[in-house]
Amino acid sequence: MEGVTSDIIVNSHVIPSRMTIGQLIEYLMGKVAAHLGKEGDATSFTDVIVDNISKALYRCGYQMRGFEIMYNGHAGRQLIAMIFLGPRYYQRLKHMVDDKIHSRGRGPVQILTRQLAEGRSRDGCLQFGEMERDCMIAHGAAHFLKERLFNQSDAYRVHVCELCGLIAIANLKKNSFEYRGCKNKTDIVQVHISYACKLLFQELMSMAIAPRMLTPYQTIQRAKEESSLICLALDSCTQAAVTKAAFLTTSSSYGQVLFS
Repeated sequence: MEGVTSDIIVNSHVIPSRMTIGQLIEYLMGKVAAHLGKEGDATSFTDVIVDNISKALYRCGYQMRGFEIMYNGHAGRQLIAMIFLGPRYYQRLKHMVDDKIHSRGRGPVQILTRQLAEGRSRDGCLQFGEMERDCMIAHGAAHFLKERLFNQSDAYRVHVCELCGLIAIANLKKNSFEYRGCKNKTDIVQVHISYACKLLFQELMSMAIAPRMLTPYQTIQRAKEESSLICLALDSCTQAAVTKAAFLTTSSSYGQVLFS
């Protein structure tokens, strides 16, 4: 009715997700302050009671919760729903492209994980998080994903004992390899993993948890064991079936003798 046109339209679905209740309180308080010509304090450091603001707004001649009747500017018809309307203070964020632009080809890495440093101030890399990873998976870019998250990140090689699957001692200068737990010096394979994975394995070992890597030799041995277990299970099932058949045959013949 007053010819007021809204400058910003806020989607009501952002309130339950972001839970910025102070924004709604600022609308009410700003409406009262604008009508009375006074300053209002609705910060989180003051004990703000919404009912008191609503009563003050009602005394100013407005609806208690700040709703207004608005009209369609093109058709001139009244909108069916009442619109929550109020003044609010906005500032432009100081996020400029010149202040944020950054790129790097090579640079420092972290001491602990050997992954790339992060942050523009430390000449770090651009973040490649879970959402970016999900996008690459959705596009099916497996080679690019491996290059970003492994080859260009913290690729590392370890030498693993084929008998037990634990990390062995490797002396590349002397070309000697050994795992002292199994006293194995010959059956050692080279495995490429991320340095963060190797760090996790060592932390687990410090807690008396042995993470074992499945090598091709262990895969073959496990397949043989599983096949032998399957054969053993089939043999036991066959023997049980034969025993059951013999028992049924004996029982039926005994019944025939008994009732003949």
